[in-house]
Amino acid sequence: MILNMLNKLQLILRSVLFYFLYAIMTLVVSSLAFISKPFLPFHIHFLLISSWSRFSVFAAKYCCGIQFHVTGLENLPTDQPYVVLAKHQSQWETYFLMYLLCPVSIICKKELIKLPFFGYCLSQLKPIPIDRENPKQALRDIQTLGLERLQKDKMPVLIFPEGTRTEIGAKGKYARGGAALAIKADVPIICISHNAGYFWPSGQFHKTPGLIEVHISAPINPEGKTARELTLQAEEWIESHIVIPAHNDKPEA
Repeated sequence: MILNMLNKLQLILRSVLFYFLYAIMTLVVSSLAFISKPFLPFHIHFLLISSWSRFSVFAAKYCCGIQFHVTGLENLPTDQPYVVLAKHQSQWETYFLMYLLCPVSIICKKELIKLPFFGYCLSQLKPIPIDRENPKQALRDIQTLGLERLQKDKMPVLIFPEGTRTEIGAKGKYARGGAALAIKADVPIICISHNAGYFWPSGQFHKTPGLIEVHISAPINPEGKTARELTLQAEEWIESHIVIPAHNDKPEA
């Protein structure tokens, strides 16, 4: 009993240290991004802001013991843009994918753009903000702005097809917008699966040490397939590649 309490206290203190460093880095990077924006080309500006994402991942590693291992890194195309469909379980994958795929355009809810500091940084990265309360308009924005990012800016587009974070062991409804965009732009789909929710659970303050397993699929050619067929293929791949940790425990509330 006492040992469990001490372990939980240690996790909380390590998380406090993480968030302290995270807050400082957020303030520093957002200030630098604001000051340097008129003077830096977009790709350098993106690298500057994405350093905050990289810092967040490595602060979680060294403060909270959250390690990670990536399988399939060689599957990421280097000669063309693509659409990424990724599992969404926590905040960790947002930070990780932001710098792994750099530069990348992320589809996000409009409310995030309004957040202090974080929202400003995100707004400078050519995101695709959508109104989740208006699904029809959101789909139009994904198609219009997504096509611009892929064809004009030559950037990959990152989509969380479930729309919001899911609890570990759960599966949300996979939307077809990302698959439809890949078909329209004639670019491949990359699926990314992970189990970050076991170690950085959504809605909880403390984090659990462990190894996040990230899996990246081979490119999926959209030619000759419908958005429904592509979405189902991506869903099956993502869900089947989520690694359940050996202890098979859910994080404590």
